[in-house]
Amino acid sequence: MSLSATGFDDALDYKIIHETASTSSLNTNVTTTEGKLFSIKLVNASSSAAYVKFFDTEAPALGSSLPFLVLPVVGSGTIFYQITGGLEFSTLSFASTLNQSPTDTTAPSGNTVAVTLVCS
Repeated sequence: MSLSATGFDDALDYKIIHETASTSSLNTNVTTTEGKLFSIKLVNASSSAAYVKFFDTEAPALGSSLPFLVLPVVGSGTIFYQITGGLEFSTLSFASTLNQSPTDTTAPSGNTVAVTLVCS
């Protein structure tokens, strides 16, 4: 897994966050500041469905902290989510699991969910 963030400094007020292989290990405070979430792209190379869970809390704990958003991605699928006007957050964190339950901690099959976020 490899998390990277790219900003556009003075040209635009946007950041692109990309995780090549999201797992059940939390990526915490990925933007390092508060902001808005505008776009989410999920790519699942595994044949099993997966669920990406988003948290807006200082120190989330997968399995006990409840996510504010749980998004599915089918096996061998790609899906885009566009959020008109953006979804505000204070501290954005995320992880992927095999099951939809908000408290599930099971790693997705093959750990192969790529996550790309556009935030401001």
